Amino acid sequence: MSDIPASAKYVIIGAGVHGLSTGYHLAKLLEARGEGSGADIVIIDKSGVAAGASGIACGVVRNNYYQPAMAELMAANVEVWESDPAAYHYNEVGYIALGPAGQVGDLTEVAARHESIGYPSELITGEKDVFDHMRGLFADWRAPGLQVALHEKKGGFALNVESMQGIAAKAKAKGVRIIEGVKITGFDLDGAGAVTAVQTPLGSISCEQVIVGVGPWIPRVWELLELPDRLDVRTPSGDVHKDQAMWTFWYLQEGEIAVDPLSHATIDGKMPPVLHVDSDAPLYTDDGVLVTDELWGNYFERDRHGIQGGAAPIP
Repeated sequence: MSDIPASAKYVIIGAGVHGLSTGYHLAKLLEARGEGSGADIVIIDKSGVAAGASGIACGVVRNNYYQPAMAELMAANVEVWESDPAAYHYNEVGYIALGPAGQVGDLTEVAARHESIGYPSELITGEKDVFDHMRGLFADWRAPGLQVALHEKKGGFALNVESMQGIAAKAKAKGVRIIEGVKITGFDLDGAGAVTAVQTPLGSISCEQVIVGVGPWIPRVWELLELPDRLDVRTPSGDVHKDQAMWTFWYLQEGEIAVDPLSHATIDGKMPPVLHVDSDAPLYTDDGVLVTDELWGNYFERDRHGIQGGAAPIP
């Protein structure tokens, strides 16, 4: 029972990127406002820091999103990574999105948003100009049919587990308590449905506010909160799609190829930007076997032991 406090003003569930970052920045905000400190915050995780999705994530840091509201949000996020690259194990190498003709409009729109907020990026259109730009970075570049490239000069990637440990250390330094290996089993709710306590096998923690940052495990917490797992979705056109699943996940195939990481470098020998390629050109293996003749996508980043990458969603 000694490992579980009887109460905490804020209880954060999940010790991945969302939970840890929330705990650290909330502690800073409480101090700045004179309203408390990290000692008011408890982060609890059923396994441990970076044990879930954050520990296997690609770690890419970019500002390439089609939703208009994301541009300024991601620019602010990039600044957080830049604020302490050593602690966050962050590599500011840039990010390049490449695509076929069908993506020219989307990436042009993203580039315009970058320009409007002063986020440095370069838009290249036309197959020859895109090819020349990439050949200027990689002497062996040979991908055909790409009509657009958006080269972000900021962004890059962070080593996933190490970056989470870095955020955890910052949170602890602010007084935040991180409890590992303890599972949430339920909640005490008041008459209005607000949480008054978090239940665990080691006892309950009474609290004023709960922040849930459990990633793919949210359906289970949603159920414990007695919230509905179906909802009606209204689109901007006014159409209503009845009885949709509250939570839907895409399963991406990601991994690391064990090759010499130094084999993936720019012409001048530097660490290369993260590359994301979407293409409608037929994709062949090096020995000429057709992989697919439909739209495909992949990303590449240089990691410690090889090249990390991921492919389009698995059905």
